[in-house]
Amino acid sequence: MTPKQVDSFCSKLPAAERSVQWEGMTVFKVGGKMFCVIAPPDHSGGRISFKCATEHYEALSCAEGFRPAPYLARAKWVA
Repeated sequence: MTPKQVDSFCSKLPAAERSVQWEGMTVFKVGGKMFCVIAPPDHSGGRISFKCATEHYEALSCAEGFRPAPYLARAKWVA
């Protein structure tokens, strides 16, 4: 999925709130808790980062095309 497709998908989720924070990062939250971050095209870190279930973190963080999310890996996020 492209960042635009992820943005569109997350925007349609019930109770999801979209905001722009931290130098242009698009942040999605439910109940004040982040679940997805989309970085601007020129950002050096992961372009799309998301929270995953603890039991899936290890497999996702090692899967092709994924890596532990910068600054958020300790909370089981992947990029």
